[in-house]
Amino acid sequence: MKQMWKQSKSLASQTIQMRYLLIMHHIYCNWIVSPKLICIATKEYQPTTSCENFTKGCQWSPDDTCLLVPSEDFRIRLYELPSTFYSNKIPLDFTTLDLKAAVVVKEGGLVYDTCWYPFMNSWNPATCCFLSTSKESPIHLWDAFTGELRATYRAYNDVDEVAAAISVQFIDYGKQIFSGFKNTLHIFDTNYPGRQIETINFKKDFPNTSGLVSCIRENPLMPGLVAFGTYSKSIGLYKDTPICTFKTASGVTQIEFSPCGTKLYSAVRRSNEFLCWDLRNPGTVLYSFQKRQADTNQRIQFDITSHGRHLISGGVDGKINIWELLEGKNEDEIENPKYEFKISEDSVNGVSIHKNLPIVATSSGQRICDIEGVNRDNSVKLWWFN
Repeated sequence: MKQMWKQSKSLASQTIQMRYLLIMHHIYCNWIVSPKLICIATKEYQPTTSCENFTKGCQWSPDDTCLLVPSEDFRIRLYELPSTFYSNKIPLDFTTLDLKAAVVVKEGGLVYDTCWYPFMNSWNPATCCFLSTSKESPIHLWDAFTGELRATYRAYNDVDEVAAAISVQFIDYGKQIFSGFKNTLHIFDTNYPGRQIETINFKKDFPNTSGLVSCIRENPLMPGLVAFGTYSKSIGLYKDTPICTFKTASGVTQIEFSPCGTKLYSAVRRSNEFLCWDLRNPGTVLYSFQKRQADTNQRIQFDITSHGRHLISGGVDGKINIWELLEGKNEDEIENPKYEFKISEDSVNGVSIHKNLPIVATSSGQRICDIEGVNRDNSVKLWWFN
């Protein structure tokens, strides 16, 4: 009798465990394939006869309270995450909210790049600022609360003329600003606006590298270790002195370090794949990610979750794809997307993952030159993934 009771208890335990696994499997599958549209902004991005006004990527602030979105109309808009979502749940009868820009900054020309101050915290207004660089303009530091200009950083070229940076990034705990130009990197002291304090010349320091510096990133675990990509098919590593360079198949549009700092992900122009490089053996490709529709010169943004287990990217086909980056997976399972779903009829050019909530921000739109039958979707959207 005692043995039968043990067997019955064991069977009941297995049944409960099986039901739990089925429920968790159901939840896990559904949160990823059925995201809910919770916020949308479209009115600001309606095309006009003088401007197409599509978005050009998006980026959550370091404290995850604000979203930064540059666009074709020379403006940078800042959206605040509605307080409704801080409870980590949404009502069953919830309807999609209209996003309205809290701050709008107007640049003097085409916006090339933006970057948040790494220690931005809404509770400390002094830290709430971001950088921008635009055509025929110096680098600007903007106040994220008021939209006022805080500081200007001017890079001077060989003939002592002010040049416009293509890319910008805060480095070394925000103490310095790295900016990318043609065949050079200029370094500024954040606390002392004005002229650059140092210049890295490719002809001297990186003889195998050339071209416009399209993107700059800092290693999250090793401050001062900088990676940069160029439109002339190369990636360089720098920390106090040049470390190495390696070649890519096309012009680099984006690079990102993994949260562990041992890998570097890169995407290039007119290519449906992007690569994962092993920084422990620079120049070695660990994975080649496939099936991202990005056959365009436009920058198609990707992002990595804070725990480093998933990578998400947009595409010109209006889809976002999600790859699992789990140890122990075979190469095919990592190279091909684990999930994909269509969220737009237009190109999804930007994705940014919220670090603390199951929310993904997307931006969409593209430059369209006299093409009929194209469904425009110039918009910013927030998606709930849980």
